[in-house]
Amino acid sequence: MIERDMEDLIAAYPADFFSRHKLTLKGRQKSFAGVGRFDLLFEDEYQTNILMELKARPAKYEDATQLAKYKEELEKRGETNILMWLVAPQISSAVREFLDRIGIEYSEVHEAEFRKIAERHGALIQSEATSEIAVNHAIAAIAIGRAAKSPLSAMMAAQVMMGPVVTRPSQFRWKAYRYNLALLNPEDFEKGKFDGLIESFQQAVPSRRNATLIAELKAWAAGPRHSHWPHRSNRSLLRWATTTGWRPAVQHAQAIWTYMFGEPAPAWYVWRQDGKKYNFDAKGWAAWYESLSRSLKAVEAIYKEHNAPDARIWPVDKQCQCRDCQGYREAHPSASSL
Repeated sequence: MIERDMEDLIAAYPADFFSRHKLTLKGRQKSFAGVGRFDLLFEDEYQTNILMELKARPAKYEDATQLAKYKEELEKRGETNILMWLVAPQISSAVREFLDRIGIEYSEVHEAEFRKIAERHGALIQSEATSEIAVNHAIAAIAIGRAAKSPLSAMMAAQVMMGPVVTRPSQFRWKAYRYNLALLNPEDFEKGKFDGLIESFQQAVPSRRNATLIAELKAWAAGPRHSHWPHRSNRSLLRWATTTGWRPAVQHAQAIWTYMFGEPAPAWYVWRQDGKKYNFDAKGWAAWYESLSRSLKAVEAIYKEHNAPDARIWPVDKQCQCRDCQGYREAHPSASSL
C-alpha cells in the first residue's frame, strides 16, 4: 500500500478512521507558499483547519521535525486555528514524546485497518487494483486471441487508474434514469472537441471493432440536450477505457470517459477471471454515480474558498495552484467568471 492509497481512503471515509472527530475534507495536496505541501486538509466541527501528513512507512524523527518547522512558520505568519496531524502505521515512543511536546496530533493506523475500511465500503486499493485489472485483462485477451505475442507485454500495457468514486470531476452534471444518464448542462458541451475525441478513438482501431460504440457516441453527441446516454453504451465505453487488449485505443477511450465523467475510471464493470466474464456491480455503480455530483460540488467549493471573488478574474498563474483548483480550472475554462 502506498501513501496515495492512504490518502484516497482517508479523504473518502474520514469518520471511519477518526470517529471522535467530525472532519470535512477541504482539499488534497494543499500548498502553502514558502511552507510546504500537505497531503490532506480537513476542517473539524470547531472550524479548526487540520493539516494532515501521511506516511506509508514507520514515522521518523525527521518527519516530526519537518512538521514542527511547518507549524512554526505558519504561526509566524499569524495563522490561527491550525492543527498539524501525522498519520503513519508505526510511531515510536521517542517520536510520540516529541510530537506531544510541540503540540502535534498523531495517529497510528496500520495497513490492516485501511484494508478493513476499504472492504467495508467496497473500495479498491487503487495501486493494487491497477495491476490486478491489467493481469485479468491480459488473461482475457489471450483467451480470445487478441493478446500481444508475449503475455508479459500485455500485462505491461498502459496502466489504467481506477477507483470506486470520482475524485477529479468533469464539468458536467448528470441525472440517472435507472442506469441511463441525462446531461443536465448541455450548454457546456463542446461538440467540436468531443467530435475530435471520437475521431481519434475511431482511427485507433483500424479493424472497426469499436464501430458500434462510435456510432452510439456520435448519435448522442448530435443532441445531448434531448437524448440519454445509454447504460449499454456506457459499459462499452468503460470496457474500451480499461482494457489491455487494444492498447492503442485505450488512451483515446479514456480521454472520452474523462471528458464526460472525470477521473478515475470506475470499477463497476470489470473482467472477473473466476467467472470468465465482465460483471456489473450495481452497488459500485450507485456509489460512482453519487460521487459524480458530490465530487463536482466539493471541488467547486474548494475553488471558491481558495480564490476570493476578485481573485477569480486574475490570470491563472496568480490564482491558487493546488491540485483541486487546477482540476477545477481544467474542467471549467471560464472559471474566472464565477
